[in-house]
Amino acid sequence: MPQHKGAVRRVRLSEKRKSANKGQKVELRKLLKDFDGKNAADLKTLQSRLDKLAKKGLVHKNYAANKKSKLAKAAKTSA
Repeated sequence: MPQHKGAVRRVRLSEKRKSANKGQKVELRKLLKDFDGKNAADLKTLQSRLDKLAKKGLVHKNYAANKKSKLAKAAKTSA
C-alpha cells in the first residue's frame, strides 16, 4: 500500500487508465472477430481504430500494420 500522497494518486490513476485501455482492447478484439471482409466501411473503421490504438501505444505499430495488411488482403479476396 502506498504511503505517500503522490503514490496514492498514481495508483488511482493507473487503475483508471488500465480499465479504459482494457475496454478499448476488448472493443478491438470484437471488431476483428466480427470482420467478414465484405463491407469496405468495416475495413476502414477497423484500420482507423488500429491506427489510433497504435498512436496511443496500446498496440505496437508493427502489430497494427500487420493486421491492416492482412485485413486488406482478406477483403480483397472475399470481394
